[in-house]
Amino acid sequence: MARSRRQWRLAAVLPRRCGASAGDQGRRTSASPSGACAAPRRRLHFQASSRSTTPSLWIKKQSMALALPNHPDRHGHSVPVPPVAPVAPSPNFWWWLSDETRSRPDEAQLPKVPRSHLLEVARVPLRLEKVLAFGFLLCFDILLHELSFMPLQVLCALLRQVFRTNRASRRAAPAVTITEKCDLIRLSLLLANVALQSMFFSNSWVYHYIRGESFLKLYVFFNMLELAERSLRSVGVDLFDLLAARATGASGGAGAVELLPQYLLVLSYCFIHSSMHMLRVLLLTVAINTSSSAVFLIIVTNNFAEIKSTVFKRYEVKSLFPIITSDMVERFYLALDILFVLLRLATSDRRGLASAVQITSWLLLLVGIELGTDWVKFCLIMKFSELPVSVLENYQQVLIADLLVCRMPHTARDARPPSLPCMPFRGVQSFSHVVARRIGFSGLPLSTLVLSHLLHANLACQGPGVLLYLLLALILTLAKVLLSVLLLGLAARRRNSIARGLELFGKIKAL
Repeated sequence: MARSRRQWRLAAVLPRRCGASAGDQGRRTSASPSGACAAPRRRLHFQASSRSTTPSLWIKKQSMALALPNHPDRHGHSVPVPPVAPVAPSPNFWWWLSDETRSRPDEAQLPKVPRSHLLEVARVPLRLEKVLAFGFLLCFDILLHELSFMPLQVLCALLRQVFRTNRASRRAAPAVTITEKCDLIRLSLLLANVALQSMFFSNSWVYHYIRGESFLKLYVFFNMLELAERSLRSVGVDLFDLLAARATGASGGAGAVELLPQYLLVLSYCFIHSSMHMLRVLLLTVAINTSSSAVFLIIVTNNFAEIKSTVFKRYEVKSLFPIITSDMVERFYLALDILFVLLRLATSDRRGLASAVQITSWLLLLVGIELGTDWVKFCLIMKFSELPVSVLENYQQVLIADLLVCRMPHTARDARPPSLPCMPFRGVQSFSHVVARRIGFSGLPLSTLVLSHLLHANLACQGPGVLLYLLLALILTLAKVLLSVLLLGLAARRRNSIARGLELFGKIKAL
């Protein structure tokens, strides 16, 4: 049957909608009177309809057939038809307003919401206080060693050398050990520094000078003093290591003439450092004794300047440890400063200038500002650097490893596992001073201030000096024994959980 022009035009358009080309459909229609529409997995037959069937009705029937969920292919198998995505409504103002209001809720995205780092930051103050308290105890242990065990060890070494009367006893008696040599040098430096401090540093003149200066001059002076003391604290540890290495022959033997310049250099450092710290004590004494808000404002603004200088930087695990150790030492300095101020106020002739309530309020406010400054500073550091709170626990593990490794028996040195780190000056200096190298704490200048204030208190009270010092030495020795037992007990209980601390053992140290 001959086709009309409209049927030929429809035969050319339908294959394009069904996925076939017009040329293929033309070849199929020329070979057969019924054309084939190559739809996906279904063949449509074009029939030369009679006059009663219109092409538009035929197209509607074929579209309904294509919309069936399952339809057989040419082999008779049922093939599912994929669902058709819903067509978005035509964009208009009301559709946009509804979309902006609802914000397209999707509960499937809930597992992908990241965990807020503020939850880690909220745990910083508690973890920080644990680490700083442990460092505070280490600094106290170092100071007690300077005032108790070091004089005892030197005294025992000198007595052993004195009682070597004949040649046979000289051969049998042991010589001075390496640690005794180091303690002998440190004790001589301590006594010489106390003498220099009492002769060349006038406490009364400096006190009245601070009271008479303006606020701006004192502010600049206090900031310069803070920076200089931190720098000297870092250099002092290296100077003591250098002197100990030369005196014990670790870096080449040196005679008394060659050792004298280094000894005088370390003595000069001790005098400068102890004098600078005495200035801090006198400044705090002026602030409390005179109730001067201007002098106390210097201390407060210095804490906020510390936050500004350390917070807005990005830190890593290695670069954050010097800040932690610096705060450990600063906490111990603050405790000793308060003790020195109370001792000076107790032995002062003009005790009625400030009542006990005012002094207590000033000191509590000072301690509160120090705690708040450290909390804010480290919370912001952890937030900006995105560091986990476990970093603080790792730092404590490193300090625990220091306590354990320096006390490891010498017989096990060659048989120790390869994972056990090597510690410099182990077996050369005392146990307390080996740990002091890690946190950057120099105990000799503070020991000088302790002895200087004890001498000042004894002269002011006019008490029995010898008996008082013997009783005080006994108390300090017992305190050292008790504190060492507590620290070693804590380290022994946690010796199996310091794996991360051993990994960081040789990578972090104080400045």
